[in-house]
Amino acid sequence: MRLQSAMPCLALSAPSSMPRLPGEDCDPRDRRGRCHPLGCILLAALCAVVAGARCLEAIGQWAANAPQPTLARLHARTTSPALGLRQAPSPATIRRVLTALDPAVLLGLSAVEHTAVLIVDGKSLRGSATPESGPAHLLAAMTAEGSTAAQVRVGDKTSEIAALGDLLGGLDTAGCVVSADALHTQTATAEYLAGRGADYLLTVKANQPTLFRQAKKLPWAQAPVLDRGRERAHGREEVRTAKVLTVAGIAFPYAAQVVRIHRWVRIIATGRARRTYAYLVTSLSAERAAAEELARLVRGHWRIEVRHEALRYRTGVKDPCRPAVAAAG
Repeated sequence: MRLQSAMPCLALSAPSSMPRLPGEDCDPRDRRGRCHPLGCILLAALCAVVAGARCLEAIGQWAANAPQPTLARLHARTTSPALGLRQAPSPATIRRVLTALDPAVLLGLSAVEHTAVLIVDGKSLRGSATPESGPAHLLAAMTAEGSTAAQVRVGDKTSEIAALGDLLGGLDTAGCVVSADALHTQTATAEYLAGRGADYLLTVKANQPTLFRQAKKLPWAQAPVLDRGRERAHGREEVRTAKVLTVAGIAFPYAAQVVRIHRWVRIIATGRARRTYAYLVTSLSAERAAAEELARLVRGHWRIEVRHEALRYRTGVKDPCRPAVAAAG
């Protein structure tokens, strides 16, 4: 007898019909032979991940062991109308749909309302490499609260810079602030964002040597500290200070201010300390964004980067079935 999940079902009665998903027309399967609606497969995968599944095999096992009331709520296929018995999507079906489905379809199922700040971050998905290609690299636009507003896969022969237009193309960026790392500190990117009615906050590093030299040579010694913060957590003590200077004639389109963040970090156990400087350029004028607001935006970007990295690490665990599949193929 097949083992059933011990997880209790919160509702024993199923709705009369499965609500139609916005991306139902984007089902990657052929219309002939579809036994389960796309919504059933996606909901089953989502429930499995919430229950702790971290690979496709575990998602398939969760679906196979789901009790009948849960399958009814998921609108799984009915195999015996008289008895009300339902059959879960097979692990092969779940694998095939999830690997072929356009990520934009999944994003279309959720609505993100607060897009005053968009943090652009790219990460390679751990455990996604195959013998034919490298790991999948995803570029995401996330809100300050950590919700994903848009996400695209970066092509193997392209870069994040080229994918930025595709990422933001479907979003209303007018009036929002786009924060990104040094890779996107490009003249074309600044002009693109300004053309979309958005402001930018971009990290400045040596990939833009002229801009980097100009930022470092600004009279920071005479500039006052406008924001200061101190944290003590995770076995270290950190002190951050922010200085902001209004600039004119700097070699970057629409640049209005340059920010310098000084970080002093001490490892409490060893007493070892280090200091770093980070430079950023923004199109926000001093009248529109004070130093405290810019420092808050920078901290928010760093916090989202850490959260994004942790998410990619947790959900990108290598599928135990992949070696067997690759060997079989």
